[in-house]
Amino acid sequence: MDAITGLPAPSAHALALAGVPLAGAQPPLVAVLVAAEVVVVVSRSRDPEREVHLAACRQDLVPVVQRPSGGGAVVLAPGVVVASALHATVPGSTLPDPYFAHFCAAVAGALGGCGVDGVRRDGTSDLCLGDRKIAGTSLRLWRSRVLFQVSVLVDPDLILLDRYLAEPTRAPAYRAGRRHREFVTSLHEAGFPVPRGAVATALHAALTRPPR
Repeated sequence: MDAITGLPAPSAHALALAGVPLAGAQPPLVAVLVAAEVVVVVSRSRDPEREVHLAACRQDLVPVVQRPSGGGAVVLAPGVVVASALHATVPGSTLPDPYFAHFCAAVAGALGGCGVDGVRRDGTSDLCLGDRKIAGTSLRLWRSRVLFQVSVLVDPDLILLDRYLAEPTRAPAYRAGRRHREFVTSLHEAGFPVPRGAVATALHAALTRPPR
């Protein structure tokens, strides 16, 4: 991604949150981080000029980073647990949906083990409680590798979503035109006060298992 005028250079932590170092890594590899700063992350296929309120990012000195996988723009901030899993692909399996099914089920199981009941997959790859999104995921398939990335909203400041993200150019039908704050919730807001560290530990264990 070309540099965006007026935005700060991302820190090493911001780059790690976006999974940038994994683009050249060898599988298997799982990295889980608890966000310690605010960074806006956009996919390889989306235009930050369209997906992100860049003026607000400039005003607040929030970096914008491109991740190596697809999906929509996200705000990573304290209270978000981010995980990336890099594995070898299954021979003959070249479509994304089986991988989304495997990894989303793994994340839902990890959250269930933390006491978060009722997590389900909706749209292509969102994880929800009821009709509210609590985790976004993305995927990349290349060179016999699959990279899965997920950001779980444990207890972040959700006001940041509307401040930094424009309305997405592509959205699942179940979103039904809702703004970010009406569409998204966090585990704590939904009544599951699980610690960030517990979510991180559970995700790491769950995502270590490769797709089959």
